Amino acid sequence: MKPRILISRSPESSGLYEAAVERAGGEPLSFHCPDLEMDFDGLILAGGGDMDPEEFQELNLGSVEIDKPRDQAELALVSRCINEGKPLLGICRGHQVVNIALGGTIYQDLKEPFRSAHAQTPEGASVSHPIQTAVYTMLDELYGSQLVVNSSHHQAVFKFGLGMYRTAWDENGIVEAMQHGSLPIWTVQFHPEQMTGEDGGPDGQKIFDYFLEQCRKRCGF
Repeated sequence: MKPRILISRSPESSGLYEAAVERAGGEPLSFHCPDLEMDFDGLILAGGGDMDPEEFQELNLGSVEIDKPRDQAELALVSRCINEGKPLLGICRGHQVVNIALGGTIYQDLKEPFRSAHAQTPEGASVSHPIQTAVYTMLDELYGSQLVVNSSHHQAVFKFGLGMYRTAWDENGIVEAMQHGSLPIWTVQFHPEQMTGEDGGPDGQKIFDYFLEQCRKRCGF
């Protein structure tokens, strides 16, 4: 029996998340604004536009591509995962959604010199940079103390949500990954679904494999 993994994504998602879940042995259920009553064993919050700053009681100071229905759906899904103990993986936008859902805040628009090290190029290409991982965390277990990741974001975690702590950061202290102290929640600011390992860099599939294994353990598969 395969774990059923709900993927909450943007309407124009490329299918890479679904392929990664299938390679890890899961059954992807992929939707924009999923039905909140769906049956699933684990949740992936995928990348996309920015959250509405009203969700963390701020004026708009640079947030773009806001999708309010998606915000509401994903905040409710995070709450459900917390209440039911379901594993949750947040990626890029999802990294920030989880943090906000737990009462945290974000930098709405990184300024220089941080922005050029993290945001897409004018041509729309991702940049890459090294990050440091914390010991005894998912990323440390999978990749060791350092790895190079892709980067295509202009926002970043500021105040941590309740129970979340950083598990990776760049040379300037920008938070690149978090996990929860007691719940099965992991988040990354980068895009592991795009990291194939074919260029000599790290293989992002390891993160999906790890996540699916946690889902199996929770479900007793």
